[in-house]
Amino acid sequence: MIYKINGKWNDCNKYLIKGERKNILIDPGLPDDFDATLKEIKGIVKDIDIIINTHCHYDHSGSDYLYQEYFGATIIIHDREVNHLKNASEVTLSSGLFHRNMVPPKEVIPLGEVLEELKRYNIEIIETPGHTKGSISIIYRDSLITGDTLFSNSVGRWDFPTGSLEDLKGSILKLEDIINKKNISSILPGHGEDGNKYTLSYVKKLLF
Repeated sequence: MIYKINGKWNDCNKYLIKGERKNILIDPGLPDDFDATLKEIKGIVKDIDIIINTHCHYDHSGSDYLYQEYFGATIIIHDREVNHLKNASEVTLSSGLFHRNMVPPKEVIPLGEVLEELKRYNIEIIETPGHTKGSISIIYRDSLITGDTLFSNSVGRWDFPTGSLEDLKGSILKLEDIINKKNISSILPGHGEDGNKYTLSYVKKLLF
């Protein structure tokens, strides 16, 4: 089951997948909201085993290190963004957009090393570059977690480091195909309200 923890202000939405074998948190968000988010999480599960970042931006990955320290959680991100996260590079936007000194997690696992393991937990990873080069979306049952690639009525910015409008257009078309083929019923974005199968029709008018 997926539990949504709504982001406040410029923090992202977090998604907690309560599994039979592992509890997985998607995009833990800003460190400022760690205590409040932790309280919500503990009302649902006792432990977090795995953190998956949809991309390395600070408002999605800034509290990775806190969950790693508190739960001993494994931190996973796309291979292209491992070094950006580990080194708190400009791609994270921590010092640029957010004016913060980012504390990276001590250990980061490249997504490519654990794809098969994630499949055992019914997690399917879709590469959706555009917002950043290593952005991903995540399918869990009939839900699609889209990070900052796709929102309920818009898309993520493509003018940040490693972003690309052409990549984003390709990712939107890919997601449209997946949504139709897999009968996705819920689109769960990185910010704002949930989307649905009609979201893509609106968004395509903006991009194409």
